[in-house]
Amino acid sequence: MVASLESIIGRARASALRFRRDRSGAAAVEFALVALPFFFLLFAMIETALATTAGVMLNHAVNVAARQVMTGAVQKADTDADAFRRKICGDISMLMSCDRLSLDVRTFPAGQAIPVTVTLRDGAVDRDNFCFNPGGQDTITVIRAYYEWPWTAAMLSRLMEGTKGNAVLGATAAFLNEPFGGATSTKANC
Repeated sequence: MVASLESIIGRARASALRFRRDRSGAAAVEFALVALPFFFLLFAMIETALATTAGVMLNHAVNVAARQVMTGAVQKADTDADAFRRKICGDISMLMSCDRLSLDVRTFPAGQAIPVTVTLRDGAVDRDNFCFNPGGQDTITVIRAYYEWPWTAAMLSRLMEGTKGNAVLGATAAFLNEPFGGATSTKANC
């Protein structure tokens, strides 16, 4: 056992000495050629996975908040837009910063088209027409949430033309409020 361990160590030393004496540089050149694309691909995959996870978290947070609106809990508590936003931010704070979150909560008459796109102005989400109105019972309510995900990989940032290098993650929940009584929000601003 000891003899075999010594022979393994001896072979490792001999290999290390051969590597030090080898001046051809083929391994270094091959590594240099492969390293840049490899690390770019690795970082891009990691960042894409993080952005995908953030999108799933945002979708889940919007669905949880939608359930609170649909059952009338938000209306009965007379929750304002900031408190509602903090509820969603609490669910996404592990990966996302609340200052990049844009929320639009409003009601729509039956049969009217519900917007599914977001307007960008100067590369950022245009929040000018966003408002907060969770509606009353038996109303169609839509919650739209958008998050500007900042890419850190330079190449991914450059690919996102017109968004200041950010990916815009979105989540939407459209539902009919349940018959929870006559409670309405006095904090609605639209």
